[in-house]
Amino acid sequence: DFYIHDSLQRLGYGKELFQHMLQSEQVEPWKLAVDRPSPKLLSFLHKHYGLNQAIPQVNNFVIFEGFFSNRVALPSSRRPLPKHPEEQIKPYSLAERDFLKEETEPPWPFNLRVGLGAGAPGSASPVRGSLRPFLLRR
Repeated sequence: DFYIHDSLQRLGYGKELFQHMLQSEQVEPWKLAVDRPSPKLLSFLHKHYGLNQAIPQVNNFVIFEGFFSNRVALPSSRRPLPKHPEEQIKPYSLAERDFLKEETEPPWPFNLRVGLGAGAPGSASPVRGSLRPFLLRR
């Protein structure tokens, strides 16, 4: 990241600084991925380097036309994937789902029935029972 103070902009300092960065990093301007560029930076890149077609990425970076050019594909040491014979593929909605057909009781505490007396099997609270008798005594 770099920034040129407003009072020093349009005096060539930004171009000089940017050009020095490009030379020291040995990179071309269209090979840069810029993280959340400001409109001023995009204007700067357009004016001085002709980068006018910003390609936004999902991670807030912006790249430019030519970013992926001259990439050398590395030889793959992996074997190609075996080809499977063509067979009919069922859509997920039609696939067999036997586990959905079985009705199983949900695990505790989701299998408790509400409204039973205190301490009864399946009561609202297996530890202390219902609070209703306590509230009525007050």
